[in-house]
Amino acid sequence: MNNKRERVTVKAAVIGALLIIPNNYWMTQMEMVWGGTYPSVITLLFNVVFTLFLLIIINLVFKRFLPKFSLNRSDFLVIYVMLAVGCSLNGTDVMQTLVYLVGTGNWYATPENEWRELFGQYLPSWLTISDKKALSGFFEGESTFYVWETVKSWLTPIAMWCGFTLALVWVMLCINVILRRQWIESERLAYPIVILPFEMAGNGGASKLFKNRTMWIGFAVAAAINIINGVSYLYPQVPMIPVKRYWIYRYFTDKPWNAISGWITISFYPFVIGLGFLMPLDMSLSAWFFFLFWQFERIVGAMLGWHSMPGFPYPVDQLAGIWMGLLVFALWAGRKHFRQVLAKVFGLKSQIVERAAGSPFDEPNEPIGYRTAVLGIIGGMAFITLFCAKAGMSFWAILAYFGIYLALSTTIARIRAELGPPAHDMYGSGPDLILYNILGTKRIGKNNLTIMTLFYWLNREGYRSHTMPHQLEGFKLAERGHLNSRRLSVMMMIAALVGMISAFWVALHPAYKLGAQARFGGPARWFALEGFNRLAGWTSYSTGTDGLSLGFMGFGFIFTLAILLMRMRFFWWRLHPVGYAISTWWAINQIWFPILIAFVIKALIFRYAGLRAYQKAVPFFLGLILGEFMTGGFWSILGIILGRRMYAFWV
Repeated sequence: MNNKRERVTVKAAVIGALLIIPNNYWMTQMEMVWGGTYPSVITLLFNVVFTLFLLIIINLVFKRFLPKFSLNRSDFLVIYVMLAVGCSLNGTDVMQTLVYLVGTGNWYATPENEWRELFGQYLPSWLTISDKKALSGFFEGESTFYVWETVKSWLTPIAMWCGFTLALVWVMLCINVILRRQWIESERLAYPIVILPFEMAGNGGASKLFKNRTMWIGFAVAAAINIINGVSYLYPQVPMIPVKRYWIYRYFTDKPWNAISGWITISFYPFVIGLGFLMPLDMSLSAWFFFLFWQFERIVGAMLGWHSMPGFPYPVDQLAGIWMGLLVFALWAGRKHFRQVLAKVFGLKSQIVERAAGSPFDEPNEPIGYRTAVLGIIGGMAFITLFCAKAGMSFWAILAYFGIYLALSTTIARIRAELGPPAHDMYGSGPDLILYNILGTKRIGKNNLTIMTLFYWLNREGYRSHTMPHQLEGFKLAERGHLNSRRLSVMMMIAALVGMISAFWVALHPAYKLGAQARFGGPARWFALEGFNRLAGWTSYSTGTDGLSLGFMGFGFIFTLAILLMRMRFFWWRLHPVGYAISTWWAINQIWFPILIAFVIKALIFRYAGLRAYQKAVPFFLGLILGEFMTGGFWSILGIILGRRMYAFWV
C-alpha cells in the first residue's frame, strides 16, 4: 500500500473556493429562475463535472505554454471535492428552500389562515424576517437587495443559519472520519459516483480516458442526442429523439392495474444508463426490481380491497423502517472497527489497539484523530443544542430530532457508497414525521413543531442534495488519489462556508429583481409553503400515536433485515434492500428503466464476453455521462445568456 500523500495546494484550494460562487449562481438560475434542469437532484452534480471538464481543457493550454501554473491530478480532485461540497448546500431542497422559510411564515400569515395565532409567537425573530418592507421586495420583486435596510434585515438570520449549518457539516465530517476506514478500506464499497471525476483527473487532466476512442464514441452518442433535442426545442419542426420520461398510466385504466397509475414512466436518459452501468450488478438489479415490487404491492392492495388503508403500501413509513434496518446492519457489520475506535478514544490498552507501527489501525492517514472526531461531534452537537434551545425547542426534542437526522444521513452516505444511484430521495422518512407518528402533535408541542418546520430545508427532500455523502466520497477520492486527507478536510469545511454564504446571495440577488412569488423560486417556494401549511394543520388539531404507520415502519425494518440475512446465508441471493430504500418515491420513477437497460447490458457482457470486455466497455458509458453533461450544460448556459428557457436533458 502506497502511504505517500500528495500535497493539497493553496492554488487548488483558492480555485475551488472561487468556482463555488459562479457554480451556485448557475444552479440557482437553473433551478429557481428558468426551471427545467435540476442538477442538485442528481447524485453526480453535472455542473461540477462540466466545470471540471472546462478546467481540464484550459489546463492543457497552461501545460503547453505556462507549465509552472498548470494543475496536477491532486489539484483537480481537490477542486472537484470542494465544488461538490459547496454546491450540495445550494440544492433546491436545501438552502434554496431555507431562503424561503426565513420569510414565508410571516409574509403569508393572514387573518383568514390564523398563522399568527397558531404558531407566530414561536417563530424566533433572529432566525426569521417579519419586516414587511424587506419581505415585499423579496416576494414581489421590482426591487433590489442592495439597500442597507434590506441587507440589515437579512444579516442576522443569514449569520445565524450559516453558523448552525457549519456546525452541522462539521458533525457530519467527524462522523465520516469514524466511518471512513471501515467503509473505504475494510469493506471496500464501490463508490460508483466518483469513478468519472477520478478518471477525468488522471495525470493532470491528461488521463487515459480522454485518449480512449470508445469514450469519445459514447460522448458523441449522448452529445448528438442532446444537440438534436436542443435544436428541436427551438425549432419544433426538427424531430426530437424520445429519451425523456413518458407517462404510461393510460395503459393501466382497469382495476386493479390502475393502482399504479402515475407511478411508472419510461425514459432513456443516456447519463443514467452510464451511471447504472457503473453500479454493482446486484445493486442495479435491486433498484429496478424493488421499484416494480412496490407496484406489485399496490396492485395486491387494490385486489384485496384495502380501501380502509388509503396510503397502502405506506412507502413513507416502510422507508423509515428500511433505513433503520440498513443502519443497524452496517453498524453490526463494522462492530469490530467501532470497538477499536472506542478503544483509541478512551485510551484503552488492549491487544486490538496495541499493534506494531504500520498496522492497519494506526491513525496517520486519517483526516483527523478518532478522539478529535468524537470530541468534534460532542462540540458540534453542543452548539446545535444551544442554537435550538435558544430558538425555543425542548432539550429532548433536539436530541431526538438530530439523533434521527444524523442516523438517516449516515445511512444515505452508506447507500451512496454501496449503490451509487444516479438520483435518490428519502421523502417522508426524516425525524419530523417519525416523531409525529410515534408521539403525535400534542406530545411534541407547538414550539417544537414550529422549529422543526424551520428545519424543513434539511428534512423535506433535502436528502437528494446531501453534503454528508459528498464528504465521504471526497475521502474515497483522497484514498484513491493518495491525497492528504487532513488538508482535504479543511478544504471541505472552507467549501461549505463559501457554499452556504454564496447560496444566500445567489438566491436573494435575483429574488428582489424578479419576485419570489412571481416567476422566481421553483420547487423551493412550494416546499416552504408546504412546510408552513402542514404546521398550520398540526397546530390546529391534536393527534396521538399512529399505530398503523408504526406497524408499517416495523414491517420495513424486519423485511430489510430478512433480505440482508438471505444475502448472508445464500450465495445465490442477489437482492439488496438498498434498492428497496431508494425505490419508494419520485426519483426512482425517472430512472428505473435506464437502470434496467444498463443492468441487462452489463449482465450480458459479463455472461458472454467476460471481465476484459466489461473493462473495455466502461469508457463508453463514462462517455455517455460526460457527453450528456457537457451538451446539457451548454444549453443551460446559453439559455441564461439569452434570457430564455432551453432544452433540459434531465427532468
